[in-house]
Amino acid sequence: MERARQDAAARNYDKAVIELKVASQNMPKDPEPVYRLGMTYLSAGSGRLALAAFQKVITLDPKHQGARYQLALFRLGSSKKEILEEARQPISEWIAGHPNDGEAIAYLGLAEAKLGNKAEATRLFEEGAMKDTGSLHVAGMAIAVYTARGDVDSAKEVARDLAERLPNSAEAATLRAQVALAVKDTDEADAEISRALALKPDFQPALVLRLRREMMKGESGDAEGTTRQLSQLPEKRLWGAYARILFSENRIDRGIAEYERALKEHDNDIQLRNEYASMLLVAERRKEAESVVAETLAKKPKDVDALMVRTILEIDRGDPDAAAADVKTLRDLKVASAQLSYQESRIFAMRGDVIHEGDLLADALKRGRRLLGARLELSRLLVGAGKAKEALGLLDQAPGPLKRTTEYIYYRNMALLAAGDWDQARISVDNALALARTPGFLYQDGLVRIQSGDLAGARKSLEAAFQQTPGDLATLKALGDVMRRQGAFAEYVSMVKDAAAKNGNVAVLQYATGRLLEEQGDASGARRAFEAAKTDGDVVDADNDIAMLDLRAGATDKARERLLNLIKDHDNARARISLAEIETQRGSGDLPVQHYLKAIQLEPANGMAMENLAVYLAASQKKYDDAVLWAQKALALQPNDPTAQDTAGWTYYLSGKYDLALPLLEKSARLFDRPLVHYHLTAGFFKAGDPRRAKREYEAGLKEDPNSPAKALVARLFETGKLE
Repeated sequence: MERARQDAAARNYDKAVIELKVASQNMPKDPEPVYRLGMTYLSAGSGRLALAAFQKVITLDPKHQGARYQLALFRLGSSKKEILEEARQPISEWIAGHPNDGEAIAYLGLAEAKLGNKAEATRLFEEGAMKDTGSLHVAGMAIAVYTARGDVDSAKEVARDLAERLPNSAEAATLRAQVALAVKDTDEADAEISRALALKPDFQPALVLRLRREMMKGESGDAEGTTRQLSQLPEKRLWGAYARILFSENRIDRGIAEYERALKEHDNDIQLRNEYASMLLVAERRKEAESVVAETLAKKPKDVDALMVRTILEIDRGDPDAAAADVKTLRDLKVASAQLSYQESRIFAMRGDVIHEGDLLADALKRGRRLLGARLELSRLLVGAGKAKEALGLLDQAPGPLKRTTEYIYYRNMALLAAGDWDQARISVDNALALARTPGFLYQDGLVRIQSGDLAGARKSLEAAFQQTPGDLATLKALGDVMRRQGAFAEYVSMVKDAAAKNGNVAVLQYATGRLLEEQGDASGARRAFEAAKTDGDVVDADNDIAMLDLRAGATDKARERLLNLIKDHDNARARISLAEIETQRGSGDLPVQHYLKAIQLEPANGMAMENLAVYLAASQKKYDDAVLWAQKALALQPNDPTAQDTAGWTYYLSGKYDLALPLLEKSARLFDRPLVHYHLTAGFFKAGDPRRAKREYEAGLKEDPNSPAKALVARLFETGKLE
């Protein structure tokens, strides 16, 4: 416990936690190690773990005053009268034993304020401040409560009364200035800031407020003077205060100059450098951020903050291998954080590994429920997996402030659309458009209008989204579907071609043009468009599609050579699957297996690679056990996918497991009517001793595709009674 105290004092919270857990195990009936564990968690900012620790203390000693007090403070977060009243008693008991604890007295005042006892709350805030002026931050919480309720008069009254009753308190004057500034009473704010600084010239909160006012008034000379005054204070986080304000106001170049000045003044402090790099990253000044981070890591190769920023930069520029190397370094340094799990999930997303991506996103949320990016991405994965209701539940658990962001609203709308809740989606999209007519909300409006049959309205919204972001693939596809249904597909093709000509550096437009021209039978035009997309950066998709053009033209060797060259520098699952199919046609033995396995390694959730591998192993290599294994893996990933069901059923059939084959083949046929499954069902019914239904399925297959390779295969059943 003594080592834990020393570690906590040095802010080595992880070590302190370990020591306290050991102490608790050695003294299982003693509540003190658990209580100190809770206090350590609080210091480390882990409120949820602290709460659990304090609750455990109460099970060991129901009268433990410290744990009862801490649990009461948690209850102050409630707005329910009965819970707030329940919190009063433990706080009062604590004050009785600690009469000079000004913060505890102020917390009792917060309880009274939330219960509507304004006069008593103000009295307690004053009493607490007389013992500890730092306790006025609790009064600030009460003022925030009044403001949130719309009771601005009470907020102003409490701030004024405290300032008048505590005329020598810089803290009270600053609190009144903050309230005045919030209600736009700038004269009172300026007067109270001046009074606070007259009482305490180096009082940091008042200096920060004065800096904000100077920035608001455009008094750059005064602002720089205040910044220099702040930079002389011992707190490092103040050294970049002026620069942060400049960045927040989008005066990026001036912010950069201010950071450079502060770094010179403070001997190139690494903590300040890391803050600078983070601000550059948020401002999307990536080259400057890379330069700052590189210099930091040259001096301190294992600096955690710099490594994290570099990881993000590497992911942003599409270099998952470099990012993975930095993640490994961070893991080796025993870093475990919500941000690290989130960034690692992005690496797996780039590689198409949705399983590990989802696991890491869940871990990120477990560690930091306020991490909006992780919550949104996990909801997207759930929607993609057909679990829209789970996605809605996940989104609805987000903290209140996050729910007001446009990103949150967009993702929740997508979950509503996927869940088929069109009425609620209509209401939510309308509300969103009233806030901002962003391309995302316009796209969603188009989807809702398509569902209601309003193609003209859908087209109008989608065209507006397309004009704002011509490179958005989802908008392009939806607009194409609408215009096709309107009989205006030729107009759509011209629109996309024109946009591609005007936005020559947008690879998505070039690629979309290529797909459209290919659909119209213009192979040479499609090839030119794909080449343009490749020039603009979309190497993987473009080369894959050019290879497909070569295959359709009968130039198999040319396609194979292109794909082999592609995977040298841009290995990808799609190219590997195509190469496997080419090698199958060439009769290349195990080579198709190697390509399929590499595709699965690159994208562990690639069901197509698993299905194709299963069929190849069963049909070409007679490795039935291996084939069944891969078919089962594909089906487990996509249990409701008719293609996966058909593959599993056919693999079972080829393996001689006829009783398992037929139910899956029938289920697949019900979900998706296509020639191949008719031919497979022909074989299934034949083996089940039902030649009449077998004949019927065979005729259905003939009607839909008389040239299918599967036709000749199952036709032998009627001649010889077996496939071979």
